[in-house]
Amino acid sequence: MGGVSAQPGTPTGPPTIPPPGPRPPAPGPSGPRLPEPAREALRKSAREARKQLRPVRKHLIVLGIVIAVALVFAGLRLLGVGVGGIPVLSRESCTVTSEGETYDLSSDQAERASAIAAQAVRRGLPARAASVVLAVELADHSLERDPAKAAALYDRLSGVADYRQQSVPGVAQQISDGSRDSYRDAEPEARALASALTGNTPEAFSCVVKGGADEVSDQLSGAGLTSRAEALRDDVRQAYGRLPDGGFQPGGVTTGHMAGSAHYEGRAVDYFFRPINARNNIKGWSLAQYFVANADRLDIETVIYDDRIWTKWRSAAGWRDYEVPPRGGDQAILEHRDHVHVDVAD
Repeated sequence: MGGVSAQPGTPTGPPTIPPPGPRPPAPGPSGPRLPEPAREALRKSAREARKQLRPVRKHLIVLGIVIAVALVFAGLRLLGVGVGGIPVLSRESCTVTSEGETYDLSSDQAERASAIAAQAVRRGLPARAASVVLAVELADHSLERDPAKAAALYDRLSGVADYRQQSVPGVAQQISDGSRDSYRDAEPEARALASALTGNTPEAFSCVVKGGADEVSDQLSGAGLTSRAEALRDDVRQAYGRLPDGGFQPGGVTTGHMAGSAHYEGRAVDYFFRPINARNNIKGWSLAQYFVANADRLDIETVIYDDRIWTKWRSAAGWRDYEVPPRGGDQAILEHRDHVHVDVAD
């Protein structure tokens, strides 16, 4: 018969599985096991280390929050955004405030607006005239054209009878080709600019000015002024005509001013508005705010008038109280009630 026969002693059924026994111990770390007291000491040391790290972690968290808040505030200041409803001037720009409203201008627009208002002052016209012309320039040209062209508007205005009694939009339409509605929209800002820059609203106009001035020669002119100070005098004559000025002399001045004064370096000019009265105060504030509007172009560092001060290095703060240096003399003069002081970069 064919086939394979089972060998003696060979199992013929399924293989048997030995019963489960105790599992061998898992391999442990090499080396002898630490005694329990030593292990407890290590655990205690780790707990102490974690306790010591907790204050450090808290301080790091607080520091991170402080840095984050500081970065947020820095970003807001960079954007010119205030906190709690208070505007913060930080960009190179200008503002004029009137009746609780603030209007923003670029430095170029501020220069043009101040030149237009100065024309009204030089012609002996009221702030109303400047309001009309500025309304036209704002509505028709966004204060972007040569301010010398505003002279033609003042000429036309002189031919409008009783313009002081008429509305600003109505008069503006008579001297230009724009719409009454556009002039009506521009009127509030035009009035604010005219009132500030003709001097009728003191310290209502301010600018933030950044950046350094270019290097120029510090050699004094025949009048005893630096080239920048001479350029400023020329600019004032062009804008306002000849105004009484002083604080300089051929060869320079060495006395009569506080220690460290820019007058001793030929960088300062004083413009006098005497006697001290309401009419001259308005004229002085027109010039003082003209200087602020043109501080970037003329490299102006400081303007002082009527016990108030504006400085380039703190221009974001606007006009501030002037602290009179401790020295003898007429208090009104020391407070600059009778003259506008202006100095330029060295």
